[in-house]
Amino acid sequence: MKKIAVIGCGNMASAVVRAMYRGQKVKNEFLTYTPSHTRAVELAKEVEGKAIVDLEEACDADYFLIGCKPQQFEELAKSLKSMDLSKKVIISIMAGIDQEKICRLLNTTKVIRLMPSLPMEYSEGICLLSSSKNVEVDELDFIKMLLSDSSLILKMSTEELFDQVTIVSASGPAFVYYFMNTLEDSLKDWGLGSVESRAIVSQLFRGSAKSALINCESELDDLIGKVTSKRGVTIEAIESFKDNGVDAFVRMGIDKAILRSAQLRES
Repeated sequence: MKKIAVIGCGNMASAVVRAMYRGQKVKNEFLTYTPSHTRAVELAKEVEGKAIVDLEEACDADYFLIGCKPQQFEELAKSLKSMDLSKKVIISIMAGIDQEKICRLLNTTKVIRLMPSLPMEYSEGICLLSSSKNVEVDELDFIKMLLSDSSLILKMSTEELFDQVTIVSASGPAFVYYFMNTLEDSLKDWGLGSVESRAIVSQLFRGSAKSALINCESELDDLIGKVTSKRGVTIEAIESFKDNGVDAFVRMGIDKAILRSAQLRES
């Protein structure tokens, strides 16, 4: 049995902990902490853990999952100064905070950066991993084991690549929901109800994603070609997207997100 301290119990951290709880082969102990205590208590109940009121209560934990916002990390590090974390494994889900900074501020050498995606709540997530060289193979394998039922797990070769891929793998669901919302609004404008509109759009994305996975040897442009026909209805929309620079706007948004990640890393 391992003891996992969870510092910060926001939406993403809670999703990760719930996934770990579901994926455990033997029962582990979860200690949850938030300054307000409220969300820590709620999460502890869900994973049969214990909500703690003082960080010192987590001093004998094997793993520390840091789930605070990146902007709060330096203040949190000060709160942990009195604790010896040199032999602990730190799991960070903070965007833009690299291993070097985490090691330096927490006085440790074992850091696993983990970037989940929210669909892990439904066993359809993506989880990126990047670890410092002092993390043992069995320590990394333990985390992979906990999350393998909920996510596709991919280890990134560099932290730069980790930060870049994060924009698609972890931020991506928001991009998908944004486009889904546009389609859903159109259906509602035409008179369909909310339930029907959501069902159509959700099945559209689910079916299309499954088709793309099954036909992974095909280029996506080829799959578009299978749906469109010359001078047909669908190609009119596709050509309009291209003429209005939808591709460029999407790339621009991704570049803005990467820039923000770099700003967090440098701050």
